[in-house]
Amino acid sequence: MLNRKKLVSMLAVVLGVLVVLSGCGGKEKSDEEKIKEALANSIAESLNQGTDSKQGEKDSVESKLHDISNYVTGEIWNDGFVNVGWYAGSGNDSTGEKLDFNFMMERLGKSVEKKAEYTAYIEGLDAKYDDLKKVWSKLSSEIDTLYKQLQDNPPKADDENYTFETGAFKQYQEAFKDDVDALTAT
Repeated sequence: MLNRKKLVSMLAVVLGVLVVLSGCGGKEKSDEEKIKEALANSIAESLNQGTDSKQGEKDSVESKLHDISNYVTGEIWNDGFVNVGWYAGSGNDSTGEKLDFNFMMERLGKSVEKKAEYTAYIEGLDAKYDDLKKVWSKLSSEIDTLYKQLQDNPPKADDENYTFETGAFKQYQEAFKDDVDALTAT
């Protein structure tokens, strides 16, 4: 019997030492531990946001509208329209780098095609978003107008006489962004 007690005691000591040693492996967490912690935090955060479906729906609409606003700024403006005037003036993009205009147009075309999906989404929103819908309609139409100009009359590098007026686009883009940002402020 005494041997059994000693064996159990020794096993308990060994297990204790292993637990301590496994905790001393370093102060940094393993990737697996970091992922588990991030997942747990995400779940806890989701649960803390409540189960009100109206709130979830509102967050979802606002999130999608922010995505659309970011799409306009990133894909349409930053990757497309802003470069046109620079290209016509210098043959380069807005950062002074060499611009492959045909490649830019190819990418811009794909981005403009994506706009139809966003238009359908916005048009499907309820009456609460009517003001935002009006702004989107103007912005979407201006995107189409400018893109068509680029298709029908593309600029040539170093053609300082080329005109590509983006004032209305910027006005509508900023109004759309402001309206979307206002949704999260309320």
